[in-house]
Amino acid sequence: MQDVEKLSTKADQKLRKLTRHEYVHFTDRGNSAIFLAMHIAKKMNPKLEILIPDQGGWFSYKGYPQYFGFKITEVKTDYGVIDLKDLKRKAKNASAFIFSSFAGYFAEQPLRKIKTLCKKAKCLVIEDASGAIGDTKLCNGKYSDIIVGSFGKGKPVSCGYGGWISMHHKEFFEAGKDAMSITKIHPQFYHEIGDALKKNKLRKLLALQNIVKQELKDYEVLHRDSRGLNVVVKFDPKILEYCLEKGYQYVLCPSYIRVHEKAISIELKRLSFD
Repeated sequence: MQDVEKLSTKADQKLRKLTRHEYVHFTDRGNSAIFLAMHIAKKMNPKLEILIPDQGGWFSYKGYPQYFGFKITEVKTDYGVIDLKDLKRKAKNASAFIFSSFAGYFAEQPLRKIKTLCKKAKCLVIEDASGAIGDTKLCNGKYSDIIVGSFGKGKPVSCGYGGWISMHHKEFFEAGKDAMSITKIHPQFYHEIGDALKKNKLRKLLALQNIVKQELKDYEVLHRDSRGLNVVVKFDPKILEYCLEKGYQYVLCPSYIRVHEKAISIELKRLSFD
């Protein structure tokens, strides 16, 4: 038991450093962290709407707000990357805006600008940093009121299960404390998360994305100049042949969690570098 407590304390300290947030909590899964974030937003900023991106998000963004009586409003995007003008128009009526650090895991969001707009509108920023933990710009508590994420299969930091939620303010943590008790992680997790954090694939995936984009220079790659983990290309049968040749898994679009476009998402994030 004492060993688990030491590992838990060490994991908390590491997560504080990675998120740049003082208050952290590990959860049984990433979806639980999203649910907690909605719970906290409802208590701390009880406006009627939750903002989500119109594409490049996650399924739970559409499912969980209803449990708290939120109206869901979609923010326009450029293939997942937030349209700041549309966000500015809609943020004033929203309790919070939840979005992924890398839209669809393939294109970087303008996090600092999003925070600036939302702060003026008194709209909380909930950053889903499942694909960005360990990044120098994203997963950044300076710009996000709440950060959530997953350590599930296919994530840069992967235990196969588990997630987290973090925040700067003690009152946010206290607001979610009652619900946190039902999202606790199994003690075995603390024996695994330290090693998983050391094996973070983020840098390797960012580098590989650049290589793949160069190899696909003759194809229409969406957000070619943006950092990310996956590569999304407008549909061409030759891309399927490329994926088969390279051994890359892929997702056919349109898909809310990638883009509303006939395209192929090359799922580099699912690769193992062990």
